[in-house]
Amino acid sequence: MQGIKKVLSVALSIAVILSTAIPFSAQAATEATLRNSVVSVAQGEVGYTGSSTYSKYGDWYGAQGSWCTTFVLWCFNKAGSNNGVSMYGSIVPSGGNCNSMISWYSNKGRYYTRSSGYSPKAGDLVFFDWSGNGSSQHVGIVTGTSGSTVYTVEGNCSGQVKSRTYTSSGSKPYNNISAIMGYGCPNYSAVSSGGGSNNTTKKSTTTKRSSEKHETTAKNSSTKQSAAKNSTTEKSTSTEKETAQTSALSSLSINASTYDLKVGDTVRLNYTVEPSNVPAVVGYFCDEEDIIEIEKNGDIKAIGSGTATVVVCANDELYKQCDFTVTEAVGEVTTHRSNERKVVGTTKAQIVTTEKSVQSVLTNLGVNIDALSQNKQLYLIPLTIIAVTFVLSVFTAIVKKVKKR
Repeated sequence: MQGIKKVLSVALSIAVILSTAIPFSAQAATEATLRNSVVSVAQGEVGYTGSSTYSKYGDWYGAQGSWCTTFVLWCFNKAGSNNGVSMYGSIVPSGGNCNSMISWYSNKGRYYTRSSGYSPKAGDLVFFDWSGNGSSQHVGIVTGTSGSTVYTVEGNCSGQVKSRTYTSSGSKPYNNISAIMGYGCPNYSAVSSGGGSNNTTKKSTTTKRSSEKHETTAKNSSTKQSAAKNSTTEKSTSTEKETAQTSALSSLSINASTYDLKVGDTVRLNYTVEPSNVPAVVGYFCDEEDIIEIEKNGDIKAIGSGTATVVVCANDELYKQCDFTVTEAVGEVTTHRSNERKVVGTTKAQIVTTEKSVQSVLTNLGVNIDALSQNKQLYLIPLTIIAVTFVLSVFTAIVKKVKKR
């Protein structure tokens, strides 16, 4: 009996040790599970109604405005939480708009244009170019495909979350595949158990770098007097330092002197990063290029009326956005309205002048205008009888004179 207890105790101890030794990432969801989870979260939001500039997803993100991108980011964050993995900020960016998201995926080699022949998968991001100007104005989540037909769920479709279908014969632009600009393919395998967890990926990278470092050391030790290789080593070290500094950005802020512009106005959108001595690669992005044109150094030029969201991105890590409202130039509107008012004003002035002249003549004759207008029924009939009698009397007198002759 004692022996059995000891065996059970040892077995239990081994089970506890093994359970703690197994990395958590091994229990992570598979790539297929994560893709299906993102789609399920998105479909569960269909029917939500906000407005064109307000949503609960904006509350979560911390900035209101056009919210198709924040809806996508919210879905990935929710699906990640449901599966115990971090997808927001790792396989989707932590902010931005459609064009900055395209840039983010392009830099990682995970953006595919529609013409590339890439077949989208459920859980991919789909970007749209409604206007055909080569700039994306909308993003959604692919929920499935059937041949060339693409099914999606999208946020901020007239202030709602909607499911849509895109076919080659669908109505343009909102249901035709010609509106699809391309696809962003999140690297689900980086956070799933099926394709290697974060831990596995990091270990692999570390091993590779370690091996490269050992190899470089061996070469340097055998050729210490080679100036060219010393130069290469210094350059490599410098690059590694810059990379380390680049990833150390902690905050990004933006500001402009005004966010209300007239067509033709230009304003500088400035940015600051912290720490200020860290190198920063900054990009400016706008989804409404028919309203805002971004020039060099962050100069914002207003070219059409409407509201446009501009996003500033630093090192593909930090994002800040602001809205610019553009109206037509004041001068053109004022001139047009001034002419209309002048014509109307002149007409009214003539009428008023005529009315005043009649009133002044009657007043000079001793007629009480107010009493006269208030008691028309009292004097119209008597005046009519008097007038008729007067006319008849004159007519009778004229007839008598004619007879006498």
